[in-house]
Amino acid sequence: MALSVAALTLALLTSATWGLRQISMRQDGLQQDATDWLTARRVLQAWAASATTAGLDRAEGRFSGEPTRMRLIVDDGTSREARPMMVSLEVSEEDGRYLLLASRYYDVRDIRLATEQARRSTVIVSDTPIQFIYLVARRDNQPGQVWTYEPRLDQGLPAAVAIEQGAERMIIAQMPITRSALCISLLGEAGLEDRDCRLR
Repeated sequence: MALSVAALTLALLTSATWGLRQISMRQDGLQQDATDWLTARRVLQAWAASATTAGLDRAEGRFSGEPTRMRLIVDDGTSREARPMMVSLEVSEEDGRYLLLASRYYDVRDIRLATEQARRSTVIVSDTPIQFIYLVARRDNQPGQVWTYEPRLDQGLPAAVAIEQGAERMIIAQMPITRSALCISLLGEAGLEDRDCRLR
C-alpha cells in the first residue's frame, strides 16, 4: 500500500513538473514572439518614415510594393554612416513556416540596382502567412485612400504600409513625408508648391 501511494505521489509530482515546464516554455515562446513583433514595428516605422521618391509619378527605382516584398530607398540620415541605403523586406516560406527577412543594401540609390551583397536578418518567424498591404490614393480621381496589396507606381508613394499575419493587421507604419527631398533640392523653395514634388 505504501509503495502504491509513493508511486502515485511520484507520478503526480512528475506530471505537475512537466506541465509547469511546458507552460514556462510556452510563455518564453510568447514573450519572444511579442519581442520580435515589437522589433519589426520599430524597424518598419523608422524605414517607412524616411521613404521618399523623386516626386509625383516618379516612384520607379525608389519604391516597389508587392504582397510578399517591399523595397524602398530611405533618406541618407537613417543609416548610422549617413550613406544611401536600400531596404528590402521579403516574406519567405520554409518548411511550412513564414519568415519576414530584412536586407539592407548600402550605397544603392535605385532599387533595380541591388547587388547580392546585403546585410540580411530574420525579423519574424510565423506559422501563419504574412503579407504586406499598402494605403494608397484612389485611382478613380476621387478623394481619399484605399488599402491594396498591389500598389501602382502612378499612385505615388503609399501613405502607409502594414504587415498582416493571417487576417490580423499586426503593424501599420506611416509614410509621412509629402514632398520629395530630391525634387526640392533641384527647385529650391519653389519645390514646396510644385505639383511634381509631391509624393502622393
